[in-house]
Amino acid sequence: MKKETIDLSNPNDFSQINIENLLSMVGEIPFNVYIKLNNDKFTLIFKKGDSVDKERFERYAQKGVKELFIHKTDRREYLTATEILLNRINSGTDSSDPKKTIEELTEQTMHEVFEDKVFDENSLRRAQTTIQSYIDIVKNDPSGLSTFLSLSKDQSYHCRHGIATAVFSVLLARAHQNQNEKTLMIIGLGGLLHDLGMSKLPDDFDRVDRKLTPEEWAKVKTHPSAGVEIITQLNSFPEEVKLVIEQHHEQWDGRGYPRGLRGTDIYYPARIVAIADTFSALTTRRGGRS
Repeated sequence: MKKETIDLSNPNDFSQINIENLLSMVGEIPFNVYIKLNNDKFTLIFKKGDSVDKERFERYAQKGVKELFIHKTDRREYLTATEILLNRINSGTDSSDPKKTIEELTEQTMHEVFEDKVFDENSLRRAQTTIQSYIDIVKNDPSGLSTFLSLSKDQSYHCRHGIATAVFSVLLARAHQNQNEKTLMIIGLGGLLHDLGMSKLPDDFDRVDRKLTPEEWAKVKTHPSAGVEIITQLNSFPEEVKLVIEQHHEQWDGRGYPRGLRGTDIYYPARIVAIADTFSALTTRRGGRS
């Protein structure tokens, strides 16, 4: 096979993928798969249209290859293939670990939102699939949901923070005796997407090793409204989750933003997500506002 070598001009152009997730896929893959060379270049080992060759991967593994990558231009195709794999697992036709596939679907969806600046009906569907999986897991084994906190690779802050906030939100909601699946979906989906509006802000806001300036902080405080603007483009976006995104920075004493709501005027799921958001922010490494 002729190898294709691509210069690494931007580290964010490539994303590490879960090896077990890839090796569990069947049929032709609709995306390219790369390994990273020592000189900061990526070389192609599986091309679009190939079937996953486990023996070929083993030969690379024996040479020390421990990580696989996709280019961001192939992310949507990789996500679609991961959805197909998850459907096979859920239907019982594949015995792969569903948690790792769910985590991969979630993480790559979050990368698409915050790195590729894409959020559409497909993104929403995958986010709903993720939260439904969280709900199913927490009903059978609440401790099993904490696995997602350790499975997440050391990627961008917003990816890790969104996953952590969703996990904490669902766990907190169940601890507060919420059994209704619709309520859990609203809270979990709101937790996962609460910072959607941050995708409209400069990328370096959460990467600088200093406190934000007053001007930068003022821009950050626009992200709930920016999130609402993004989701208004989707006719199917749940109105209740919209309220969570809009209100997750409101505070009981009225000192929150963007509307300064007080007490029970704040939507109950938004209050749950606000607590989970704060806890996640305290336990997830971030820049700019430490």
